[in-house]
Amino acid sequence: MNKKTEDLSAQLKLPNLSYTEYLQKNENVFVDTDVSRFWKKALDLSGVKKSDIINKADIGYTFFYDILKGRKHPSRDNIIKIFIALRIDIDYLQEALRLYEWASLHPKIKRDSIIIYAINHSFSLQQTEDLLEANDQKLLKNS
Repeated sequence: MNKKTEDLSAQLKLPNLSYTEYLQKNENVFVDTDVSRFWKKALDLSGVKKSDIINKADIGYTFFYDILKGRKHPSRDNIIKIFIALRIDIDYLQEALRLYEWASLHPKIKRDSIIIYAINHSFSLQQTEDLLEANDQKLLKNS
C-alpha cells in the first residue's frame, strides 16, 4: 500500500491516535530494513547477472557481495553506481539511499539532477560520468 509521506506525518500529529493504532493502520508502508532482502528483491527485479552489475558498476567483486550480505555500508555514490548497472526504476534507488541513511537524490541539486536524468534515460556509468564531467560535477568513480 502506497501512502504519501505527508499523510503519514499528518497522522502522527493527530492528538487522539495512539502509536499502536498508527502502526496497525500503516503496517504495510514501512520500509523493509533487511539489507539482504532488499538487494535480493532489487536483483530479481532487474534480471541483470551479478557479474554484469559488478562490471558495469565498476566495483570490486568482494565489496559487492559484502554489500549484498549486509557486511559493508556502501557510500552514496557506490549505491548509485550499482543502480545504474541494475537499470531499474529510480524509486528503488531512492529506497536504497534511505535504507543506508543517505540523502535521496534531489532534482534541485545539479549533480543529483544529472544522475536522475541519466538513470531515467538508461545511461551507462560511462555516459553518466561524461554528463557529470561536461557539467563540472564530481564524478561517481571518484568515490
